[in-house]
Amino acid sequence: MKNAHRIVNGSGAEVIFGRELGRGGEGSVFEIPARPGLVAKLYHTPPPKDKQEKIEAMVRLKTEQLLRFTVWPLDVLRDSGRRIVGFLMPQLAGKEIHKLYGPKTRLNEFPQAGYPFLVHTAANLARAFAAVHEAGHVVGDINHSNFYVTDQATILMLDCDSFQIQAGRNRFGCDVGIPMYMPPELQGVKSFRGVARTRNHDNFGLAVFIFMLLFMGRHPFAGKYAGSGDMPIERAIREFRFAYGPSAPARKMQPPPGALPLQALPAPVRELFARAFSQEAMTRRPDALEWIAALQEMAGGLVPCPRSAGHHYPAGAGSCPWCAMEAATGSLLFHASPAARAAASPSGAAREAAPEPAQAAGFRLPAAWAQILRVPQPPQGPALPEPAALSAPPSAPVAAWLRRRRWRAGLSLLSLASAAAAWTLLPGAWMLTAGVLAGFNLLLVAAGRGRRALRRERMKDRDELRVRWSEMSRRYEEAGKTEEFASKLQELDQARREYLDLDTVKATRLRRLSSRQRSIQLQAYLRQHRIDQAQLDGIGPGRKATLSLFGIETAFEVIPNKLARVPGFGPANTRMMLAWRDRIERRFVFDPVRGRVPGAEIMAVEREIEARTKELERRLAGGPSELTRISGVIRARQEAVLREASGTARALAQAEGDVEAL
Repeated sequence: MKNAHRIVNGSGAEVIFGRELGRGGEGSVFEIPARPGLVAKLYHTPPPKDKQEKIEAMVRLKTEQLLRFTVWPLDVLRDSGRRIVGFLMPQLAGKEIHKLYGPKTRLNEFPQAGYPFLVHTAANLARAFAAVHEAGHVVGDINHSNFYVTDQATILMLDCDSFQIQAGRNRFGCDVGIPMYMPPELQGVKSFRGVARTRNHDNFGLAVFIFMLLFMGRHPFAGKYAGSGDMPIERAIREFRFAYGPSAPARKMQPPPGALPLQALPAPVRELFARAFSQEAMTRRPDALEWIAALQEMAGGLVPCPRSAGHHYPAGAGSCPWCAMEAATGSLLFHASPAARAAASPSGAAREAAPEPAQAAGFRLPAAWAQILRVPQPPQGPALPEPAALSAPPSAPVAAWLRRRRWRAGLSLLSLASAAAAWTLLPGAWMLTAGVLAGFNLLLVAAGRGRRALRRERMKDRDELRVRWSEMSRRYEEAGKTEEFASKLQELDQARREYLDLDTVKATRLRRLSSRQRSIQLQAYLRQHRIDQAQLDGIGPGRKATLSLFGIETAFEVIPNKLARVPGFGPANTRMMLAWRDRIERRFVFDPVRGRVPGAEIMAVEREIEARTKELERRLAGGPSELTRISGVIRARQEAVLREASGTARALAQAEGDVEAL
């Protein structure tokens, strides 16, 4: 935007405006390119003198505390005539509060917001009122357009120039107000000009908005009226007909169907609502500080629902009221997804308590996947010992046989020597020599038979051990395979991809539900057009009766495969019938109101996705320990086979050595 006239700030420096950010009844808001984080509100026409004085006073009265909760005027903007034509203020952040307390808009605008978020927002709204009241001012113009909520549950108030401002002895009034949020004593006021607003008036509006935050957008004075005639909210406020209070039955009021019962809230909060809306306590309604204390205590007492991860409720409620309300109304109140698992953890010392991010203490996919990837692959096991490389002394039986062989050899030589001497020295010694030789032959024969038997036995052992060693090698190779580890890692990767795709799957399922609603309406529309009532060339009563015998009675059943099964119903008649159905179908108009997907079906999809989310989170969170377990099993398997193989290798080396020795 190019300035039509030169606009300066309070110091006389020219202010250059950027694009228009918004337009209201009395002015527009523009960005200030040279001052990021600040915007300018320019009135369409210069305000009256008292309004200019009010803005100038507000700039002087700004405080850090006010700037935490409001878009308070920071500096004046003047035209060439030194008239105040606007002011600089902090740039607004967040969304209108009604988009949070309304369940349908909350699911879209604040998808991460659970009930703890609503309680924190209510407490921060009270803090915002406390900041204004402590500065000596009154909000006055309490309405849903003036409160904005950020994703951290913080509150920002806007249109602060409509507040009632106290500047020393001067009071600048608030000339506007919306009856739905005005206390009984201000109902019916035609003009607020000159009316002195009080903190007690603000306390009523604050209680209304806290109630709407805690009760899913329900107004405390909107209930079922048992009397005659209508009961608009303004009249109910004026007549103290708090629909949820203890005196509601006496005033012919009761909460609307499907509403949260007041008894579900902690006793201190219930008592504050009773005081805020009762006739007896209208001059001493709970102030902002009382609400802060009660709501902080309530936030600390919220418990998670065991059936739905998106539900938190006061511990004193007994069972989850949201499950009961969703079942009764078929409407979803909170997203049942990981993003809705915000923990209730208010800080008593904090002036502005915001809930933790939805997944701060919960599952985080990037961290879980990083832990999975950090698990090392199972290491390659050591090589099996080679039997041929092992040396072993002869076994005990073989060693004994070798000793006997040496003894027999010595004995044989001695016998031969003795026989030779006798042959030489003694006459007739040939007979002795023959006997010695015969004994020697018998000894050799016996020794040879023992060696062959022992060798056959050891060869049999060796052959069995060779077979066993071959099987052992195969088992060791199988034990060292890492396919199970790789398969588990692939399974976890598939779970990761599915987890990332859950939002798409959910959106697809919901689109299918919407598409099915159109199909249901179309089917009903086609079934309204009966063949026996239609004027169809060439299709007389006889053919219509034949079509009926084959289940073709309305336009819905007129499809090619059904017509093809009707005897004598040729191509020309088929084309004519299909053209008739096509003309009817082109006249169909989908009714989106009747075609809304039932809340119960949406909830079924939500809960199915929630259950799948939990299962995938459980599997992915347990992935590192599962991979570590598999790796350990592989190592243990290898070590067991290796221990057994070491013994077999030694036994085989022993057998090989024995056979060779024999």
